Amino acid sequence: MQKLIAVLTLMILFVACAPKSRPTVSERADSPLTNTRWKLVKLTSLPNGLPPLTKDVFIQLDTGRIKGFGGCNNYFGGYTLSGQSLRFTGVGSTKMFCQETMEVENKLFKAINSTNQYRITGTKLELLQDKEVLASFEALYLQ
Repeated sequence: MQKLIAVLTLMILFVACAPKSRPTVSERADSPLTNTRWKLVKLTSLPNGLPPLTKDVFIQLDTGRIKGFGGCNNYFGGYTLSGQSLRFTGVGSTKMFCQETMEVENKLFKAINSTNQYRITGTKLELLQDKEVLASFEALYLQ
């Protein structure tokens, strides 16, 4: 009887201490638009997907300002936000030329300048023009 109690006690402890399963993206709370580094994962204007990149292409929004890396150049500007409406303003960048990544960068800048809405689902950000998805990003949290 004592062996049975000991075995049951160990089983209960084992189950109680077992790691919990990680929530799926749909179960996670939506990531905040600001103070999150958003890594580019898809540009609709590149139907064959992003080419291999040596550095993450990203956008980061913070208190009316944006900054990011487009694949070759750093960029910056402003934005206005009202509900789900999002518009970028005064976007500029450094002016280096990178043969391998200029197409990604140019299409990203076009998407940014065409954005008038956004949608966040879990850890995914989509920049939209009306209801059309222009670019998709994944959240990379800042420390």
